[in-house]
Amino acid sequence: MSERRNTWQKTAVLEQLSNTDEFVSAQELHQKISQSGKKLGLTTVYRALTEMVKQGMADSLSISDGEMRYRICTPEHHHHLICRVCGKTVEFDMPGFEELALQVAKANGFTELSHQIELFGVCKDCS
Repeated sequence: MSERRNTWQKTAVLEQLSNTDEFVSAQELHQKISQSGKKLGLTTVYRALTEMVKQGMADSLSISDGEMRYRICTPEHHHHLICRVCGKTVEFDMPGFEELALQVAKANGFTELSHQIELFGVCKDCS
């Protein structure tokens, strides 16, 4: 699947991923797409998700079970607060953190800085 092409398979994955606010596995997406009557292989779902992450259209996250989960993301840099019980995810920003991180990196001789912040807890609905 080329990065420049928008295939029906990628569109099907994108549409299904857009229907949830939670991080979901490729297997879960594959199952939901199959239930909708579309014939799509699991490998194709993984390929589409990998491309979407590279393009910044989706976030990926490895939960404690080691399986990657995916979610549509906003184009702005953000962080996640994730419920350990139901998987509900909230995007948030940390004003001032980027500058602080750059200062720490510079003070220690680091360049090409990047980071991801995921905070895990239990949401109010699951408490």
